[in-house]
Amino acid sequence: MPYSSYDHDKLEAAETMRIERRIYFEAKDREIAPYASLPIAQLLSMRSESAAAEQAIFDDLKERAAAWEEQAGRTLLLDKTLEYVRTPHVQHTANEWQTTEHNRHIRSNRVYQMNYHIYENTRYDREKQQSVPYSYSLTWGVYTNSPNRNGQAKIAGQDRKVFTDKAAMEKYLNGRIKAYDRLFTEISPPIPQEYADYFKVNGMLMPDYTIEGEEPPQQQQAAAIPENTGQEKEREHMSEQFSIMIGNRSRFDAGDPGGYWLDMPATKEQLHEAMRNVGITADNPQDFSIRGYSDDPEKHIALPYEMVCAADVDELNFLAARLEQLDPAEVGKLNAALQQKNGLANIGQVIDFTYNVDFYVHIPEVHNYHDLGDYYLNQSGMVQMPEEWKGGIDLSTFGRNAAAQEKGAFTEYGYIVESGDEWERQFEGREVPEEYRIMSYPQPERGEQDKAYMDAAETQQADAQAAEPQQPRPVVPIILTSEKPAEKVKEITARLEQGVQAIFDSDRYKEFLTAMSKFHDYSLNNTILIAMQGGNLVMGFRQWEKEFDRHVKKGEKGIKIFAPAPYKVKKLVDKIDPETRKPMLDREGKVVKEEKEITVPAFKVITVFDISQTEGKEFPDLSVKPLLADVEQYEDFFAALEKASPVPIAFEQITNGANGYFSLTDKRIAIKEGVSELQAVKTAIHEIAHAKLHDVDLNAPPEQQNRVDRHTCEVEAESVAYTVCQHFGLDTSDYSFGYVAGWSSGKEMTELKASLETIQTTAKELITEIEGHFTELQQQRQAEQEQGDTFSIYQLKRGDETRDLRFEPYDRLQAAGLTIDRVNYELVYTAPLTKDMTLGDIWERFNIDHPADFKGHSLSVSDIVVLHQNDEDTAHYVDSIGFQQVPEFLQEQ
Repeated sequence: MPYSSYDHDKLEAAETMRIERRIYFEAKDREIAPYASLPIAQLLSMRSESAAAEQAIFDDLKERAAAWEEQAGRTLLLDKTLEYVRTPHVQHTANEWQTTEHNRHIRSNRVYQMNYHIYENTRYDREKQQSVPYSYSLTWGVYTNSPNRNGQAKIAGQDRKVFTDKAAMEKYLNGRIKAYDRLFTEISPPIPQEYADYFKVNGMLMPDYTIEGEEPPQQQQAAAIPENTGQEKEREHMSEQFSIMIGNRSRFDAGDPGGYWLDMPATKEQLHEAMRNVGITADNPQDFSIRGYSDDPEKHIALPYEMVCAADVDELNFLAARLEQLDPAEVGKLNAALQQKNGLANIGQVIDFTYNVDFYVHIPEVHNYHDLGDYYLNQSGMVQMPEEWKGGIDLSTFGRNAAAQEKGAFTEYGYIVESGDEWERQFEGREVPEEYRIMSYPQPERGEQDKAYMDAAETQQADAQAAEPQQPRPVVPIILTSEKPAEKVKEITARLEQGVQAIFDSDRYKEFLTAMSKFHDYSLNNTILIAMQGGNLVMGFRQWEKEFDRHVKKGEKGIKIFAPAPYKVKKLVDKIDPETRKPMLDREGKVVKEEKEITVPAFKVITVFDISQTEGKEFPDLSVKPLLADVEQYEDFFAALEKASPVPIAFEQITNGANGYFSLTDKRIAIKEGVSELQAVKTAIHEIAHAKLHDVDLNAPPEQQNRVDRHTCEVEAESVAYTVCQHFGLDTSDYSFGYVAGWSSGKEMTELKASLETIQTTAKELITEIEGHFTELQQQRQAEQEQGDTFSIYQLKRGDETRDLRFEPYDRLQAAGLTIDRVNYELVYTAPLTKDMTLGDIWERFNIDHPADFKGHSLSVSDIVVLHQNDEDTAHYVDSIGFQQVPEFLQEQ
């Protein structure tokens, strides 16, 4: 037939059936020829007959649709019954008081729960030199305790009632407890009529409950089970907090917006099932996306859609587990915190909220100034005055003044204000705990042809090199066959050992050093792995999308590297005296033990993709721009080398044919007068490598001098020089490493890796130092030429050595004895400072409207802003609130 068809058929059991077909005429050679010669009247008659036949088919489909409705209704009935029978029994304390991990006190039975929490408000007493309480805040409440997950009814309670006298607070609390003792005399008391719906699921009272004034429900006879419902697979919904829709980006782009709803928290197996349902495997991780968010309206969590879609699956899984710890009142407080202006900005902060519920005070029944004034004046007990005086106070004005003073906010979920407690960052900026990490991709079902490809991967790589030696080596990823993370690490480690042996072939060694020049921030193992697999510029597939608007090509297999995956364990260790720094002893002279959380270093295998495996927005030119293009560049670059050198550098007459040398005796570097600028720079880098690696104390005994043989010295220094020169785009065509194969012959694997580690570490240090000094000198030169005031932004260098400094408030650094050291920072931006520009203006600009040439992250806590005004510099630390002046940042180290 001369048409093509396209369908949008879809069935969601017990919910939706859609049969939608479209057809399109395809004009083929003479398809209409047999009909073109017929009279118009005959064609119209034939058309009517065909349309009538269509209508008959359509009517038949409608009858079948009515049958589906009846069957879907039966499926829906079974779903609702399953939801009823799967509702877990309520947890309770059998009317006994218990204390939770957050120092909350609770007692409960199968119908009611009562809880309270006392918080001491303290201030620092200079005479006593300690914090002392000045008031007490009491939060208490009585709620239903139903097994239904649709929230609980609040029967009575008060949020943060303040007392200046502890005895008065305890008297008031004991009175509240005594007043509601009557609710806690039975394990399963009758349910009041007004709360009955909380104990029903899908309209039916949960088992073993009774309602006041009603006869106990009679046991129903089991319904007849249909022979076949058409659906045998069950879906478990035991404790989901919300659901996310897993989508396939390629299918979406092709016009299929469908996805798979995954209830959170989830297991890795459930995530893999969702991925398989939308066609996601380890072969196309770039197609994975989060396309939707849904929750139960009865226990709504007001997470912004954009926040969810931008989050990681592991973060969302951890959040769902943490939300299970919140009671209904705390969920309401979270929703209000999410809606307030400048509230919780990302999933990490939402997770931290679950550890900081007392950071906010939430009054859910207050929605405007009048409500707030009435609450504070007449309900809170905070205002002590004769009742006749209160009548003369305008509640709206009173509420407006209170909100302005305490900087509170009105939301759809009530009024919220900060309590004065300190916000403790427990998770934001840290790894998701191991037990909540589920993000991985299911392995595809591979045929024999694909397995053969895996086995031949290395051969293909070698053949490609031999065929086109002048071209970059093609990306040939390592294919891992293991499923378990630990086994993957073992498998790739074995391949890594093979790669180290192969590196010391002279051609491969040069390729490795070239890779090191590009990936100097990577570990040695990852640098080797990237070089083995032909990487040129690698990133994760999400990073390609978010930062460069490029997408991994369909079917590309990623490059495998290591990533840190530390986990925490609790361990008994000696308790150390903070003054003596020695173990503390008990009365019997035994060492006192304490339980501490220890971070255990570990690694996992992750996937990254080379730029050659991506497509999209044009990427900046990858080639390194030639350095030393003009005199000023040479002067600044050589000055940067002098700053990076551990010893002085000078030019002198050298007649033995060498271009330079490092003097062990005089602790200096000499460079031959008259050499070209390029040769002077390359020689300086080579000799700086010697000074960093091979300097010894000639006055020390020979056995303590740790001398390295001359051949190893030259291999290490020349390797460092090549790597640094390659990174900065200096001509390296005259470097040759043919001697490396002979030098490495017979050496142990540990010795070879130690040399590579030494070369990489030294090259990384030199590249980082030279870049920092060179950039600073260039920007200073530019600023001097512009002859005006400037501001500069410094951000912490990447790496483990600055991990404990990132995003830390200034007072916390001081408490930990850490200092603001310029050596830990790199300059990322410099620009003119206008007369009316303030630090606040700079913060706002670099958080909301980044300049196009700004390459750092948004201005955040731990960054430094240096203002150059009237020929003077001042350094300012970006703190959690405002800025702190840090003159120590400008001190020479």
